[in-house]
Amino acid sequence: MSNTYPPFAVFPDLNCALRLPSGVEYRGKLRQHPSNEIDGEHWYEGYLRAEAKDHVTADTVLKDRFNRDGLRPAHFHPQSNAEPLRIKLNRIPSGKRTDKNAETLIGEVWNHEGLWTVVASPSESPALHMAGTVVPSKHELAFEGSRIRQYQPEPAAEEEAPKAAPAPRKGKAAGAAARPV
Repeated sequence: MSNTYPPFAVFPDLNCALRLPSGVEYRGKLRQHPSNEIDGEHWYEGYLRAEAKDHVTADTVLKDRFNRDGLRPAHFHPQSNAEPLRIKLNRIPSGKRTDKNAETLIGEVWNHEGLWTVVASPSESPALHMAGTVVPSKHELAFEGSRIRQYQPEPAAEEEAPKAAPAPRKGKAAGAAARPV
């Protein structure tokens, strides 16, 4: 996948590309569904497939275990219906919407590394239907044994008081001790 696209990109034909902060890349096809709550709004779902062979193998093991046992990790939220490599993007609930996030869709992706959160919005580019970013799920961040905790975004830098200028440095003294002959 080209690094010119954002970490999550949905093209006009609803093909999608996902690049996780860990470097794992996925491709997939989304289906668009009408909202049951608000006319004219849509939600999306689809399945992803890793690009690299070793990631395909690790994801296949995860899917096989899930299909056999149906268990999710204990640190996932209780209402989680996450399935391996299934992405569902839903609108932010109407009670939590603001002017800034009215068009935002949010979803989760569970792969062999852990649970990721995808946040996307409609794109202004004619080449993209939606674009967004991917971060570790808040449930992964709270889990001590998480393999993806280190990929959490840096906290926003608050405005700091201007630092005092460093004291001027003293130069080396030229002399016999400066350089042996």
